[in-house]
Amino acid sequence: MNYLIIIRLLSLFRALSICLENIKINKNDHQLYIIKAVVDSVGKYWLSSSNTYHKTSEEIKEELILVRRSQKNTDHFAVIYERYFDSIFIYINRRIGDEDVTADLCSNVFYKCLNNLPRYRFQGLPFSSWLFKIALNEVNLYFRTEKNKERLVSLSQNHLELLVDEIEIGIAEKEKQRRLLINLLENLNADEVVFLELRFFEGRSFKEIAYLLGLTEVNAKIKTYRIIEKMKKKLYSMDSN
Repeated sequence: MNYLIIIRLLSLFRALSICLENIKINKNDHQLYIIKAVVDSVGKYWLSSSNTYHKTSEEIKEELILVRRSQKNTDHFAVIYERYFDSIFIYINRRIGDEDVTADLCSNVFYKCLNNLPRYRFQGLPFSSWLFKIALNEVNLYFRTEKNKERLVSLSQNHLELLVDEIEIGIAEKEKQRRLLINLLENLNADEVVFLELRFFEGRSFKEIAYLLGLTEVNAKIKTYRIIEKMKKKLYSMDSN
């Protein structure tokens, strides 16, 4: 049985369903807009709603039971696919911005997940972290191959407010805050923005960031706050000018 072909077909149908649903949702979403800014290989900043990636201990145990069943019998993998497809699709599309490409990358993610599932070992993090790591690797591979493509970073007003508080931007007016913050983000490279994205826009723990990026937890924390300090220094230099 060619699992890749089956997964690709399922991914295309699910992607179409998600896109149609998003069209209905976004018709009246006045907060959705494009900031016209190019940031090295990061590209445009797309403001949209965020997802929550936190899992309770009970949810982690439930995930692990499902994984164990799927490791013993691949028939149970369909449940994994159904449970995580939407979140993986949104995760990738918020970085790619192309539904067709996203559907292809999603199929790669679940195909690799199926092939590597027997080797999965629980490391104290949600199973979904392992799945998102595969997705992040697929996104990185895509941009290494398609060097002319712009990489998207998704932000919402809540994300902006989190960074405003963290960087201590002393401006009350929201529009001025937004413009200033975008200016600061434009001075970061693609790798630096990824840390902010994972920590502040997706609410991931430093333990999970470390796992996703292949770092120690301490290193992930240090790198993240060095980036915050870099933004603060840039802010102070802008104020002095």
